[in-house]
Amino acid sequence: MTPRDNLHRLLAGGCPDWIPYSFDVGAIPGLTEPVARRFRAETGRDDWAEYFGADFRLFSLGQRFGGDDPARLHGQLPPGTTFDEWGIGHWAGGVEGTVERIFPPLASARLPHEVEAFPTPRIETPADDSILRAWHAAGLPVFGYAGSLYEWSWWLRGMEQFMMDLAADPSMAEAVLDKVASHTEQLAVATARLGIDVLCFYDDVGMQSGMQIAPRLWRRFIKPRWRRVLDAARAAAPQARFFLHSCGNIEPIVPDIIELGFHALHPVQPECMDFEACYGRYGDAIVLSASLSSQRILPFGSPEAVRREVQRLAGIVGPKRRAILMPSNRIQPETPWENVVAFADEARRLRST
Repeated sequence: MTPRDNLHRLLAGGCPDWIPYSFDVGAIPGLTEPVARRFRAETGRDDWAEYFGADFRLFSLGQRFGGDDPARLHGQLPPGTTFDEWGIGHWAGGVEGTVERIFPPLASARLPHEVEAFPTPRIETPADDSILRAWHAAGLPVFGYAGSLYEWSWWLRGMEQFMMDLAADPSMAEAVLDKVASHTEQLAVATARLGIDVLCFYDDVGMQSGMQIAPRLWRRFIKPRWRRVLDAARAAAPQARFFLHSCGNIEPIVPDIIELGFHALHPVQPECMDFEACYGRYGDAIVLSASLSSQRILPFGSPEAVRREVQRLAGIVGPKRRAILMPSNRIQPETPWENVVAFADEARRLRST
């Protein structure tokens, strides 16, 4: 059985021959640049998925800002600020691999028509998908980035302002969400039509202490737009499968995520969600990420602790093997090289057990 066959069996509700594993966070490269440099120095190679025999490969459509100069959307910004496809400013404070500060370009908008007039990102199509075809020919499944809803919305508006919109100015909240949902739908459909196996969506709605947004507000504003996006992708490519990343304790909405038709959920964050309990409740209905903590075990544990955690997670999953082994987030700069190797070695060892 190829890794692609194995994954498709898992995502179709079956029992795979082995538990797939990856360093990557869905379609986002899993090694931060300092760790990637260490990988290149240790191995002389560039592709960690190939070197370590991980089960997936990544291919995402390019996107770029739809206007002229995103810097014009902002006032004075710190040196080194970069801009994403929405013109959102990102600044890491000059420290590599850190979580950045965000500068929202729609923070001062007051009326829905200002949101509607804001530039939408441009999707770079047609794409050279020859590497995608080569991976498929080699029996490897491919994960592709497909967008966001809530997360992109508050990045555009600023978290405090977007939360105020949800509570006190729903017309503004809906204008931002509709703008984002329209683009995410286009990106998801274009990605699905390429034949990418798993469309990866990112929408952190949790904190370690609970939900960022009340479940009733999520169900009112966010859930219907996820349904629209996924329905459009399914219509374009019925074989497409859907992966959702959301950090934090999001257990109140896991049944909703299943109802919407997501096939895989990441990370089931170890700091605030009990994987064993969640696997018992939801493991037959959705593929859960059996996640190694990127906050604790990977950066601060010993190689032996990493191996034990892989074994513990595999023991919970048991003979059904209905999970994917992954880090809970990108592997942080302070993570020892020996821990990276231990994760890969133990994940591969499981294939023969």
